[in-house]
Amino acid sequence: MALILHLINSFSMMGMIALIYGSVQRLGLSRSVRHLLLGLAFGFGASVQMMQSIAVAPGIIVDSRALFIGFAGAFLGPLGATVALLVSVLVRISLVSAAMPWFAFGSMAASALMGSLWPVLRHRLGLGHFAGLMLLAVMISLPLVVLAWLPVSRTGSLEALAAILVLLNLTGALVFGTFLQRERAAAQRERMLLTETQTDPLTGVLNRRSFERRFAEADTLARSRGTALMIVDIDHFKRVNDTHGHEAGDHVLRAMAEQLRRAVRPGDSVIRLGGEEFAVLMPDVDALEAGRAAERLQRMLTMNCRIGEQTLMDVTVSIGATHLPPGRVDLGEASRTADGALYRAKREGRARSIFEACA
Repeated sequence: MALILHLINSFSMMGMIALIYGSVQRLGLSRSVRHLLLGLAFGFGASVQMMQSIAVAPGIIVDSRALFIGFAGAFLGPLGATVALLVSVLVRISLVSAAMPWFAFGSMAASALMGSLWPVLRHRLGLGHFAGLMLLAVMISLPLVVLAWLPVSRTGSLEALAAILVLLNLTGALVFGTFLQRERAAAQRERMLLTETQTDPLTGVLNRRSFERRFAEADTLARSRGTALMIVDIDHFKRVNDTHGHEAGDHVLRAMAEQLRRAVRPGDSVIRLGGEEFAVLMPDVDALEAGRAAERLQRMLTMNCRIGEQTLMDVTVSIGATHLPPGRVDLGEASRTADGALYRAKREGRARSIFEACA
């Protein structure tokens, strides 16, 4: 009866963790943060299984925690597996109120390791959905060989229980793995659609739709000194299209976008406004830093761009820059100021940056 209840609770927990997995994967968080949070969830699932464990001898308990820890490694990588393992270890120690036996910790750590190695092994073997999950179940079950060396009487019940746990891992791997892969695929589709709506298909940088949202995020940054807005225009871009064709123009745009990504800080935003115009939002800078950043960016974006096998083209940019005091300037006014600075840079001969402060 206890085993049946354990199975029912295990599958219920798998369904709940799968839903949590899908929800967190849909959040706009970095990969490491998602895996950290999900590691906590998988560790919680493993901990619940420990609370409904089956005793095989005094001080020796077995349960399906390995399935949750192993799947944390398989679907979250080393970071998620480590977090899930730590949560499980802490709960295990608190439940038993004693030091964890070496075989208990070793079995859990081995499950985390097996799960983390699974994606690489599955890829090398070229396994599909069903065969891949069966491989994962076998890898997670390998630590059960430790049962053969447990200091308990050999009555046959231990071997029978080990067989039941292996069967649980096989069945659970199919159920849990199917749940997780379905949620992951759905989350990836949603993230892809979101990316497509927010990025420029030619250059891969953010598109104009993202402009206001990124400005709002920068403007509300806690303790911000303000935001620099720069409008970058490729000089004589029409000449590139007329002389070398639109394919060459597209090549220059992609090269410029890549150079912009390399030139800005990790927290800055690069946006293609349309045509040959890009915008850069730099949060948490003062007016002096904004002007210097525009000058530095203009120099870094002066480059030689190879078109085809033989043609080497000199590419320069003009930049109009401004500084937005936090919470006191709207994006429309800032854009008009930066545009005015850009037109002034063009009138004065191009290949330069002009900074104008917002009124």
